[in-house]
Amino acid sequence: MIIFWRLLFGHLLADFTLQTNAVNRWKRKNAFGMLFHCAMHPVLYALLTYPYLSRPWIEWQKFSLNGWSCILLLFLTHWIEDEWRVFTIFKYHTPDNTLYFLWDQVIHVALIFAVAHLLQFSNPSTQLIPETWPVLGCLFVVTTHMAAILIYFIEQDIFGKPFPRTFEKYALMGERLGLFLSFLAPGLFGPVLAGFWLGEMVFVRLTKRMNFSWTGFLVGAPLAVICGFLSRILYYH
Repeated sequence: MIIFWRLLFGHLLADFTLQTNAVNRWKRKNAFGMLFHCAMHPVLYALLTYPYLSRPWIEWQKFSLNGWSCILLLFLTHWIEDEWRVFTIFKYHTPDNTLYFLWDQVIHVALIFAVAHLLQFSNPSTQLIPETWPVLGCLFVVTTHMAAILIYFIEQDIFGKPFPRTFEKYALMGERLGLFLSFLAPGLFGPVLAGFWLGEMVFVRLTKRMNFSWTGFLVGAPLAVICGFLSRILYYH
């Protein structure tokens, strides 16, 4: 599972952390933008799995694929899926909503899992989480950038709200990150700090000190709590 978690971390970084608003608009306008976005994935995959790239990842009888070949395969499938999503949105007016966003991610992760599953079939291992750092990285991206996109789609579907301004986006991201990091504090201080942080998030909204939505809290806070709690288990395991 070493390769799976490293590939998943690379996917989340490329699809969320490094996919800025400008990149997202560019990839929907022309093929060069789409190619730029999709090319970030194999670059990160290669960097994160570099020690294993020359080794055979998938072997079955006389058929063999090394790491480079598998990364190329993932790049092509990611490009096809993203092109199809953009094509259906503009050609057939498929709603670009929360369900379509989640379905798109399911497809991407399923393709990574398929490669990792074949890899596990070729090189069986009993360890689900052999390394901590890529899993912590995945939980970090889910808490920050992925949650920002998920909250945007939910608020767009329910209230028709536009994408948040840059300050609001990163302020809310910092709010979730603070809650996430609270769980990594040692001993009982972690859960206590997380409780105070949650209280501050509620206080900010009740007093309207910041124009933060309750949707962002109801979706983002549980995600930060879950990811923070899992990170705490992994970090102190």
